[in-house]
This record gives sequence, structure tokens and C-alpha cells, in this order.
Amino acid sequence: MRTQSKYQASLLAAAGLSDTQRQAAEAKFLEMLERTFGGGSAVRGAYCEWMAARSLRAENPSDASAPEELQAIARWEKATEEATRSVFSQMKIAATDAFFELHVWNSRTH
Repeated sequence: MRTQSKYQASLLAAAGLSDTQRQAAEAKFLEMLERTFGGGSAVRGAYCEWMAARSLRAENPSDASAPEELQAIARWEKATEEATRSVFSQMKIAATDAFFELHVWNSRTH
């Protein structure tokens, strides 16, 4: 059983799944991310780096992105794509529009 983290996943647009199946898929997705990044705090850190890099690119689209920003974006997106693909394959989820959304709480408020 996973320990309580300061984030959770939601599986969206996966019609036809029971609540139990959806919750199992969400837990498996988080397990895959934690395995990829090396633990819960590393998942949260990678997510925050990705969000910061994406925000900088959105605010200044004409500026060249630093290699660290591009690496943070690529690392997070590759990990989430692989985790999604793996969970869908293992659990035989065929919903083509389904996706996971990560919710991260601010450490100062939660």
C-alpha cells in the first residue's frame, strides 16, 4: 500500500470503468511514476520542474529555452507517457481519449 503523498492522480475520460478499476489505474500510474523517478518526493519535484519550465515557455515563447528547461519537460512527459501506456496495457483500458491528471498540493498549505 502506498503511503499518503502530497499528490494524487485522476484518470479522466475513461468511460466504462468502474470506480474500483479507475482507482486501481490511478494507483498503478502513481506507482509507475514513483518507480521511474525514485520515490514520491522525486515525482513531486519532477512535476514542479516541468510546470515551471512549461510556464516559462508560455510566458516567453520567443525566448530560447535553457537546456535544463527542455530536459525537465522531456523527462516528465516521457515518464508520464510511458506510465500511461503501461497502465492502459496492463489493465486493458482501451479508451483512446483517456488520460491521467496529476494534482499536487502546495507544501505550505497542506
